Amino acid sequence: MLTSLNTLSQRQKAVLALCLVLPAPLVGILSSLYVPQQVGDLQVGQVIWFVLKVWMVVLPILWLLYVEKGKLSWSPTSKKGVLEGLLWSIPISIVLLGTYWVAKGGSFIDPEARKTIEAFGISSPEKFLIFAAAMSLGNSLMEEYVWRWFVFSKFKVLVGVWPAIILSAIFFTVHHTIILWNFGSLWLLLLGSMGLISGGIIWGWLYNKYNSIWPGWICHVAADTAIMWVTWQIITRN
Repeated sequence: MLTSLNTLSQRQKAVLALCLVLPAPLVGILSSLYVPQQVGDLQVGQVIWFVLKVWMVVLPILWLLYVEKGKLSWSPTSKKGVLEGLLWSIPISIVLLGTYWVAKGGSFIDPEARKTIEAFGISSPEKFLIFAAAMSLGNSLMEEYVWRWFVFSKFKVLVGVWPAIILSAIFFTVHHTIILWNFGSLWLLLLGSMGLISGGIIWGWLYNKYNSIWPGWICHVAADTAIMWVTWQIITRN
């Protein structure tokens, strides 16, 4: 099989890589939300979600090593990249928190959102703190690694820098819209989707500028931390 892959052009390899990775997050989140949660002692939807998360982490590494014959890297960046990531964190966090402030004053947030969150078993302070840390630090890193490095680089081969930034941001947003749909109104879905695409574009631009995932990750951590704070407010509000 690897011999067959080696006969493909760069563009063909890029298309195949995208076909293998792009459906995974959407299938995973749909499974976690809508596949029957319990079959005996097995939570089928969560198992599918977890397997596809592992797939998204492992595939890019295997692709780099065995298809592209590349070498692993820590994606080093410069002090300027770190600083720019920190600076971008400020307006993005302000926009996210401001959006929540507007949303909670209207009918943007689904009254059943609290129950939906509690169904994941993260309503206690201890469990939520673990969940929030994992999402803000770990999941954001995985998303930068997948979407800004792997997906963006493949789209870049096919369509060039700016179309690749925009396309990777759009595909990054798609599975998040399913989550938003379960927590709010159509307005929240639209606002959230615009915010996610904007964030994806900024993080893609930072990756292309510094050839590193770390500037975007720093900014992404700030965004996810703000989102986790909002989620906790939804859980604890009266």
